[in-house]
Amino acid sequence: MDIDQLRSFDRIVRDGSFTKAAARLNVTQATISMRIRALETHVGGALFTRGRKVELTERGATFLPYARRVLATLLESEDAMRSVDRGRIAFASLRSLIEPLATPAVVDFMRAHPRVELQFEEGRHRDIAEWLHDRRIDLAIIGWPNFDPLLEALEPVALLREKAVLAASPALAREIGPQPTLDRIFAVAPHFLSFFWWQVTPDAIQSLRHRARASSQVLFSSGRALIEHGAAIGHLLEASITGDLASGRLVDLAPIDMPVIWRDSALVAGTPDALSRPLVAELADRIVARAATLGVLHADRR
Repeated sequence: MDIDQLRSFDRIVRDGSFTKAAARLNVTQATISMRIRALETHVGGALFTRGRKVELTERGATFLPYARRVLATLLESEDAMRSVDRGRIAFASLRSLIEPLATPAVVDFMRAHPRVELQFEEGRHRDIAEWLHDRRIDLAIIGWPNFDPLLEALEPVALLREKAVLAASPALAREIGPQPTLDRIFAVAPHFLSFFWWQVTPDAIQSLRHRARASSQVLFSSGRALIEHGAAIGHLLEASITGDLASGRLVDLAPIDMPVIWRDSALVAGTPDALSRPLVAELADRIVARAATLGVLHADRR
């Protein structure tokens, strides 16, 4: 029995597929199968039922918590060794906060510490939650509240709150008129867009999908382009379009019969002792300071 076998076993359980596990671990499916066969020989029987759906056998279900305990111990030891090296930091952020919040803070940090090795990643909430579970990340900005049962002990360093603006192009906003109602907006707007940055899409946005003549869920870059060209309206996070609103490139429709919608997120530490490392604590300080400057800092829990 070795660590690669245990990692493969755990990955198959989490993905429900030998093929997906192989892709995640960047090995061939034959390698994954060979590791599992060797592990099954060691434990004395089959760990999975093979077929259209991969499922744990009773032996596999019994073995799983012990395998994960070994992996957790290994991850803790790896993290302890990384903490000795004060010159390396791993940081991840939600894509929607990369440009307005995370990048300026990282640039300032790297200017102050040009020799520090920084791993800076972006992703959706579920991607970052998995990296946190694997203890790959020292600091992260994730969606909040946290609904991931694997990270139930996670506590925020700081809470962030961003206003979601119902944005339109200037031409479309003029056609809709000032102080519009939702009825007026949807009588004119050709398309309504929603985005992937919600853990759970707010009920208010769900209801707008049904009122729109047409609606789509799209990536931020393409959706923003459609809105700028007057082909659609949609909720954009205010922190990411402050300059566009100020310049008049985009307009906040601000319907008079709709409450403000907020998107919450949080800065979290990857391990309980991450902030005991001076460089990690400094990067967290810079992120919190930048959030305060943007007006999105909701609570500082340091």
